[in-house]
Amino acid sequence: MKQSEIVARDLTNRIVSENLPEGTRLPNEREMLETYQVGRSTLREALRLLESRGVLTIRSGRDGGPVVRGPRASDLGEALTLLLQFERVPFSEVFAARQALEPRLARMAAENMDDETLAEMAGCNERMAANLDDRELFRKENFRFHELVAAAAQNKVLELFSAALESVAGGLAFGVVAGQFTRAHRAVALDAHRNLLKAFVSRDPDAAEEAMRLHLEEGRASWLAAYRDLSRRPVQWASAATHGAARTEF
Repeated sequence: MKQSEIVARDLTNRIVSENLPEGTRLPNEREMLETYQVGRSTLREALRLLESRGVLTIRSGRDGGPVVRGPRASDLGEALTLLLQFERVPFSEVFAARQALEPRLARMAAENMDDETLAEMAGCNERMAANLDDRELFRKENFRFHELVAAAAQNKVLELFSAALESVAGGLAFGVVAGQFTRAHRAVALDAHRNLLKAFVSRDPDAAEEAMRLHLEEGRASWLAAYRDLSRRPVQWASAATHGAARTEF
């Protein structure tokens, strides 16, 4: 293992073990050089490695230096998108993965649902219903609803992978923009969310799993109606900043 990797892992372990919150300033370069007893180039390589992994941000200027950031699900989604592009994975396989994972998450969520999460889900649906013509707000609330489902499943690995898949499924990841989804499509998605919420309120795992399965199948049909050749298109990498603007609407 390279010395820079050893330093990077030690810094990561420190951030995690000390539970340093995002925005925490780390020691300056002089202090780190004394702590790790390495050359300046080795330390800077370690910091660049951690920045590329989303662990920290390196600020420039007089008051600059390394600052804790913390990896996010969108970082995993971006890395996964790039990997899938090199593997020439088509859109259809990403949808198949979502259709395999999210109904299971819905079942697990129904088994672990609490009243606070139910109230937040209901709020998402209310805001979606009141803003069917506001595509950006509708998409934001839709994404939040699915986040809540994944979190309620109480399995952090599956929750993070679900968020990464959703990120990959954004329209720009396939060289398209989700501009052909109509008000009617959004109304269908909202109805699906209402059915899901009913199943969660009843704490009915079978109903929740089936409702999510139907929801994703309807979403897949809507995508294919808007983009007939979409299932054959390969995944294409896009930066997280751009990618976030084109999330799926179901």
